[in-house]
Amino acid sequence: MRYIVANWKQNKTLDKALLWCKDFVRLVGDMDLKNVTPIICPPAPFLEKLAGESALGMELAVQDISPYADGAHTGFVGINQVKQFCRYALVGHSERRESRDVVMEKISQCLHADIVPIVCFKSSTDYQIIKGAIYALEDPDNISVDGVYRPKNSHEVQNLVYEAKNFFGGESTIIYGGSVNTENAESLASISNLDGVLVGNASLNPLEFVDIVKKFL
Repeated sequence: MRYIVANWKQNKTLDKALLWCKDFVRLVGDMDLKNVTPIICPPAPFLEKLAGESALGMELAVQDISPYADGAHTGFVGINQVKQFCRYALVGHSERRESRDVVMEKISQCLHADIVPIVCFKSSTDYQIIKGAIYALEDPDNISVDGVYRPKNSHEVQNLVYEAKNFFGGESTIIYGGSVNTENAESLASISNLDGVLVGNASLNPLEFVDIVKKFL
């Protein structure tokens, strides 16, 4: 299975999110997705509304969760508040600049709730081997900024994926994030050990996102 993860970050209104989903379903059409899982990470307030769309060829993920189960933690969104709406959770994204200990607590919350953590990391040694996790290899230097892409070449990515597979194990699931777009998706899809991609800016346009999905079929 290959995973194509759309991280919308702090973008879209609910109306635009619903329109994106309708466009996605139309663009996917009769596409055979048996070997590819598109995962959408919308802003947390939209999860419940979009959950009704998730049966139409996509899964949902929360962009971040609290490191705490419940309690007096103003502003935090706990896994217990979102687990009925999604099956995945993005944790440890470099934009959040969190410590390893905090990220590990978030991973623990996911696993206790039977939610699959998508664990972002820069170096393989950042985290221990976590059964059932998806690892998202991302270098902050290569994340798109204000719509400007700063990608690594596919050969560099291939070497990094190879190192990560050696560390986490051959059966581990490794995806790559870092200025993934319609121009480099095909070369990334050709990396045999790569299990998918984490898409930022390019995922905001359903046409571009579906084009990336097609490259991984």
